[in-house]
Amino acid sequence: MPFDLHSLAWHRSIGKLIMQLNRPEFWSSLVRTLNEYVQIDNWVVLIFSSQHVQVVSLPEVADAEEIDAFTHRYVKGLYLLDPFYIANRENPQSGFFHLLDIAPEYFLETEYYHQYFAQYISMDEAQYNVQLDPDRTLCISIGSKARFSQEQITMLDIIKPWVTALMHQRMGFEIDEEKTLTEPPLWPETVNQLGTQITARESDVLRLLLSGFSNKEIAGKLSLSAETIKVHRRNIYAKLNIKSQSELFARFFMPKQNIPATN
Repeated sequence: MPFDLHSLAWHRSIGKLIMQLNRPEFWSSLVRTLNEYVQIDNWVVLIFSSQHVQVVSLPEVADAEEIDAFTHRYVKGLYLLDPFYIANRENPQSGFFHLLDIAPEYFLETEYYHQYFAQYISMDEAQYNVQLDPDRTLCISIGSKARFSQEQITMLDIIKPWVTALMHQRMGFEIDEEKTLTEPPLWPETVNQLGTQITARESDVLRLLLSGFSNKEIAGKLSLSAETIKVHRRNIYAKLNIKSQSELFARFFMPKQNIPATN
């Protein structure tokens, strides 16, 4: 449907969403409204914070395998490699964000992309954020099996004030704190088990490598030289006795039963 801010259909949709702010189906209704203008194949509503992600709402009709991957892999640690989470933690703020604008240089080559993103999100993703307080950010992520066009991204950005205002108002009715998943994420648990085997700086470099950032990008984020990052990378691989990023990913983010045995 062509988007026109003056169209009667748009104003009717907003009116209905306002009336549903206090109802359980609000989030799915918001997604259906957005889906009239862009293709949305999956979505989730989360709260990002420094320590974990809190699940606010999921599609009721989501595939069981997709939900299992989300709750047992993404929420328990993979979120740390999510470009949207990384960008938000570096600069928490409200707004509209598109994957193309925030993904690191080698994102498409990462194990996170191949083993999670490509399978469960598919082709493209965009996100509306609402900053709730200095640490917490409310997010609604919309994924698509088709690449969003520039016209669609512009349209989604234009309606940002409407969407973020509705998201903010909705939080007054989100009182189910049991949605928070309290199981410890895999990453800190595994890093802690390494003890003094790798340093805190090497841990930072390791996570950014797994996220798809180049040596140059990591150097800029950590205020180090690209050569220093290369040294850290070599030391990490040597200390952990690994030879590839796939081994690195498996070591920290794959369920232990799924890691192939080594001789």
